[in-house]
Amino acid sequence: MSKKILIAKIISARGIKGEIKILYFGDDVKNLENYSIFDAKNNQIAIKLINKIAIGFNDSGDKIVVAKIAGIDDRNKAELLRGTELFTDRENFSKTKKNEFYITDLIGLKVFNLQQQEIGKIINVFNRGISTAIEIEFLDNFIPVGFQKIDNFPFKNDFFPSVDVELGAVVFEAPELV
Repeated sequence: MSKKILIAKIISARGIKGEIKILYFGDDVKNLENYSIFDAKNNQIAIKLINKIAIGFNDSGDKIVVAKIAGIDDRNKAELLRGTELFTDRENFSKTKKNEFYITDLIGLKVFNLQQQEIGKIINVFNRGISTAIEIEFLDNFIPVGFQKIDNFPFKNDFFPSVDVELGAVVFEAPELV
């Protein structure tokens, strides 16, 4: 199964005919029409842009666009979509350069400690708005003291000093508990 990348989020209804406002995280808003778009349950969503340019921006510089979704023809239905995250296939994006990766590329990577011992794997990545957290499932004999078999850590250089997607590995240095 193809990995999905979060590219947008429905932020509100607009007008009375089912239009919606979408917060788009990418460069070209036209990709909302060009890519296959899915919700978190992997349902395909057909999007038609009302404006081919952004009508505004959020504090992070992400674009706000107005669109219609097939089958949504009134404000009440559009309101139900508020908060819906929109994804597309990882294959729609170009190959990354050295030391670059998409967050979704981290899922499934093996985790090594500083002594180059395999200690687990990344099973999920959570975007918490201002930060990203990495969820690691540790091998039974390598669970750091004070942590659980499956635990979350901020995605910071202090904890993940090396990431090599091509090799399929990350280095993890567990934080010390006080």
